[in-house]
Amino acid sequence: MVDKLAKKSQKSGLKLMVFQLLIVLTIALISTVFFSVKSGYSALAGGVTFLLPNIVFVLMAFAHAGARQTKKVLRGFYAGEAIKLFLTVILFVVFLKYIPLVLTAFYISFVLLVLSQWLAPFFFYNNDGIKHV
Repeated sequence: MVDKLAKKSQKSGLKLMVFQLLIVLTIALISTVFFSVKSGYSALAGGVTFLLPNIVFVLMAFAHAGARQTKKVLRGFYAGEAIKLFLTVILFVVFLKYIPLVLTAFYISFVLLVLSQWLAPFFFYNNDGIKHV
């Protein structure tokens, strides 16, 4: 069960995931229009390889909050990160081994999402949403 304080954190994390989903869809659209359909679904696959594990992490890591639930919070972070890494490896293996992809589009999409994760603090500064300049 997710408590009220944790829901705010989950909501913020999921806002970032929606922002990253928009990035993936934009990259896939650009790849499809300017290169090929294969490039478009390759970019989409790279995005899914990043996004799906991160969504699982956000839901697990922010399931609990508060000083009284420190062990649950820590357990959620560790379990969420472990599942995220495992799922990322599985998705890489499945996509790279079984689906014919344009590797450039796949990796560019994945790397841009990693960069968006690193740059997120510049765009999101509180639980209310995007920072206004």
